[in-house]
Amino acid sequence: MKIKSFEFSHIKAFKSLTFDLKQTSVLIGQNDHGKSSILKTIDIVLNQLNEDTLAAGALHPDLAERLLPIFPVNARARRITIRYDDAGVEKALHVTVRADLTFTVLEAITKNAKTTPASLEAFRKLRDHNRFVLIPALRDASSPAFQELLSRMLREHGLSKMIPQKAGGTPKEYRVLKEIRDKISKDIRPYINDALLPEIQKHFGFKTQHKLALKFDVDVQDVGEWIMDNLRLGFQMTASGESTLALSEAGSGVQSGVLLALHRLAQKAAENPDVQFILAVEEPEAFLHPQRQKELYQDIQSAKSENLRVIVTTHSPYIVGETPFSSLGLVRKQDQHSTLHTPAIASKNEREMFDAYSNEVNALLFFAEKVVLVEGESDARVIRVLLQKKLGAEAHRISIISSAGNANFSPFLRMIRAWRAANIPHLIVTDFDSLTTSTDRAVIVGAEAAGYSLPGKAAFHAKVDSALDKDEADFNAAAIEAKTQFATVGLNVFVFTSDLEYSLLTAANKSAAAKVLTTVATNNVNYEAGYDLNQLRRQLGSKGVPMNPIDKPQFKKPFVHQKIAETIDIENAHSDIGRLLEAIDAL
Repeated sequence: MKIKSFEFSHIKAFKSLTFDLKQTSVLIGQNDHGKSSILKTIDIVLNQLNEDTLAAGALHPDLAERLLPIFPVNARARRITIRYDDAGVEKALHVTVRADLTFTVLEAITKNAKTTPASLEAFRKLRDHNRFVLIPALRDASSPAFQELLSRMLREHGLSKMIPQKAGGTPKEYRVLKEIRDKISKDIRPYINDALLPEIQKHFGFKTQHKLALKFDVDVQDVGEWIMDNLRLGFQMTASGESTLALSEAGSGVQSGVLLALHRLAQKAAENPDVQFILAVEEPEAFLHPQRQKELYQDIQSAKSENLRVIVTTHSPYIVGETPFSSLGLVRKQDQHSTLHTPAIASKNEREMFDAYSNEVNALLFFAEKVVLVEGESDARVIRVLLQKKLGAEAHRISIISSAGNANFSPFLRMIRAWRAANIPHLIVTDFDSLTTSTDRAVIVGAEAAGYSLPGKAAFHAKVDSALDKDEADFNAAAIEAKTQFATVGLNVFVFTSDLEYSLLTAANKSAAAKVLTTVATNNVNYEAGYDLNQLRRQLGSKGVPMNPIDKPQFKKPFVHQKIAETIDIENAHSDIGRLLEAIDAL
């Protein structure tokens, strides 16, 4: 009876949700969008509906608050459906919560039905065959929950081996505990015999046949229990073990890792092959150094088996980068409602291609409010500077991804299209030459390879070609026409009038930029004298308007372009800069 998926209908912020355990193992999304709500709902259904609650058929208000929707649903059902496999037959159980906090457990949805004994029995069996362990994001070695778990593990892996469970032998550990008890008795007895017992005898009203004596009435089991209750984890700071640092004094990341280890030890999947264990870990990266995050995550994933599934929620780009593209689930909220999105992957080849880019692109796609795809490193550095000038710290909400050339936009567009339902706002930023025959119209070809079919291509190509070797106004008109042409198929594209380098320099920042070039030059040339605006532009690597590149631009280097961008006053920048920032703002 292995659970395959969960479906929510009007639960918390979710109008509708399908969570397939086989498909999705890592949940990502911004804070307060609903990742934790998914896990907490599953935890309530599989762990917190105790026998008293099931018998009463009503939720405690605290549980109800964690389940009921935050928006009005009127008469619509608030339901969690569990789909599972029972000996090769797919079955379902439906837990429906009413507004008065009563609930039903049913194998089939029927109007005004009541929970049946058969449904409750199926529910109990399902829970027996599926163990859900939720490890919350807040992990503290000094918390009661931690101490309870440690104590339980000490008993299972320590005390149970020390104390004989049946007749027929005395283990060495048992004899050690007995010696501890006997030594305590022997060592403390003289102190009390000399102090207390004579005083008691003085007040006896008659003479006893035997002298009073103390008996240390503690059995070995109690000694073991006392030891277990007072053991605390720590780190051995010296080879002899005489100096120990308490775990509660160690770093939070280490405490978190120890708690995860204890939970993994406790779940016992290998010992129960007929039970499916679902280990859900919120933010395993909490407090950990980036390399440790990857190491811990890989170790958690390696623990997966036929009967142990692992679900992770994370904000770590390092963990997302280590996760197959198809295993990600993106939780996004729009207004009041949250939705779980999974990628639509058309083929095995597409899956392999997406996974090849997963080392870093996934995180950049999903951990930002907007995505800007650019040709190369210079574009990424310059646009980051411009956005920070315009937006300040909020610029970090926008991901900028380099495609390493104008011919390489296609795989990134295909990845975003795989998440089409999530509506990730994105923009392609490219130079004018990507529209021309000199690059085989690279951006147009890339868009078509990603599934976008541009109408009226011949007329559009003619407009682009007619602008070549004319003045800037013609290039500008063609660039704006390109934006319109791509928009007709739902694709946001920004085209520079010439290229990024050309737009970096205007009369307003010419002097400051020339000073930068003189400072970084390796040819001892003073660029502050004898160079007009277009000459400086070509030194940066710009093709100029009309397109007229020089053979070896002196400063076609990303860090130089970044330094030039830092001299720009965006209120007095080239018109392309203004158009670009408007295009990003409009996403």
